[in-house]
Amino acid sequence: MKISLNLSKIINQIAIDAGREIIKIYNKPFTAKMKKDRSPVTKADLVANKLICAALENINPKIQIISEEGKKSLHSKTNIFWCVDPLDGTKEFIKKNGEFTVNIGLIKNGRPIHGVIYSPVKKEIFYTLNKCAYSAKISSKNIYSKKKQIKVKPKNNLKDRVLLLSRSHARNIELSKKHFRTNKVKYSGSSIKFCYIANGLGNIYPRLGPTMEWDTAAGHAILNAAGGSIKTLDRKVLKYGKQGFKNPSFLARS
Repeated sequence: MKISLNLSKIINQIAIDAGREIIKIYNKPFTAKMKKDRSPVTKADLVANKLICAALENINPKIQIISEEGKKSLHSKTNIFWCVDPLDGTKEFIKKNGEFTVNIGLIKNGRPIHGVIYSPVKKEIFYTLNKCAYSAKISSKNIYSKKKQIKVKPKNNLKDRVLLLSRSHARNIELSKKHFRTNKVKYSGSSIKFCYIANGLGNIYPRLGPTMEWDTAAGHAILNAAGGSIKTLDRKVLKYGKQGFKNPSFLARS
């Protein structure tokens, strides 16, 4: 499946539309429930999931959708599927710190080939197209006239490296700073950390705790297109479509 400019715009709009519905709920009082895996879920997660899945099915009903809030099994012969987190960073959503995103990734043969991450609070979108990565603010009338190609910025000087850590899962901070030889640390929730690396605002994001494929698929595609990488701790490329969709520990970097 080739992502044309027109199809890319459609997928971007799906993420933006989902973000608009999320903000409607975010700006009013809401409650959260705990799922079986002890992770929180809100009405915003479910509303965004319904919107995204319906829209992606309309693009091509033959391509399966794996979503955190939806179906979690693949046909044995499937080599392409959508990997969706309708509201990545639900804990940040609940805390109302604005650090949550809409993630839509497309996986083919175990690898992410397209990704969209939208930040509803900042109204900023990151996406891939023709093996390049872009960012744009959607406040403009035409986001594509204001789009900016983004690339990673490797830091040869160790002191200039920016270490990214998850706000909700940061542990052993001093040990991480010492291991990666940097005093510069940026904390953030959700998949926006991948976008910071892709946009040259960070360099290293180690994740030693569990994540799921829908947490990383879109960000992985964007980071790859910007010149970065995500690899497991034994230096293997992070793959998708695994049994149970659980990721091993990994290191994302510029």
